[in-house]
Amino acid sequence: MLTQLFGNYLLNEKLLKPEQLKNLLDLQKSIHVRLGELAVNSGFMTKDNVDEVHKTQYRIDKKFGELSIDMSLLNEEQLEILLFEQESKDMLVRQAILDKNYMTLAEFDQALNDYKLSYSISDEDFNFLINENLDEIMDKFYNFNNCSYGAIYKKYFSLLLKNIIRFIDSDFRPIEIMPTDEYEFDYISSQKINGDFELYICVSAEQKTLLEFAKKYTEEDLSENDGYTQESIGEFLNLVNGIFIVNMSENNTELQLNPQEMHSKGVLTNLTEAYRIPIVFSFGKVDFIISKSTPIIE
Repeated sequence: MLTQLFGNYLLNEKLLKPEQLKNLLDLQKSIHVRLGELAVNSGFMTKDNVDEVHKTQYRIDKKFGELSIDMSLLNEEQLEILLFEQESKDMLVRQAILDKNYMTLAEFDQALNDYKLSYSISDEDFNFLINENLDEIMDKFYNFNNCSYGAIYKKYFSLLLKNIIRFIDSDFRPIEIMPTDEYEFDYISSQKINGDFELYICVSAEQKTLLEFAKKYTEEDLSENDGYTQESIGEFLNLVNGIFIVNMSENNTELQLNPQEMHSKGVLTNLTEAYRIPIVFSFGKVDFIISKSTPIIE
């Protein structure tokens, strides 16, 4: 995740060209090995063990390594070995910036220092972020401070990113969040959460992009944006929201899910303290909208 965020910073500062960033993210995708795969290759776990942990992640919001220890499928020493191996592979992306002559070492070091200063990141913080702590990344990079639901939005978005990585793709770039009170869409899948507080959440993209998103989630070779594809998008939203309300219940906050809804060609109006959260995948851009109240759909 930190590679994507730093890469996006370099792009915005015109230190990398779009095609150069794409090459780096493609490289990251080709060399980044999921922890479960490393565990099997190292002989620490079987494929059935990995599948068992992945299924449990549908219910429990924990990292693969942490959950594997809880389930007595890994010990802490084995996890440290796997994390070191995974981080060593990710370091190759940063080395590639230099090897491909996209930047000199001096330019890279200066850009990295400027990046840390821009987001008030200490060296200790940076090392912590490299280990993919999404809660810390949220605190550093996403500002909901002017919103009365800011703390709730951060918890939700952190959970959303975790589940995108787990169930969709780790090859993506989050773009800066945008406050919005109106949103025009081609297609959305939405769900309302109510109880001790209310949230309205939806996912939106062009039809072709949503088809690819659904293919990633279902791991099926879907060919058209039919009812099954649309339901799959809704099921991903329901998965994330279901884990969210379980997490909140542990803090004595009671919430319920309403059925998912699908709409095409319209405009969301009367959004309240709402944000558009764009995420760019290799197959297109997907917008996630979060609001503290249910909008009007026109």
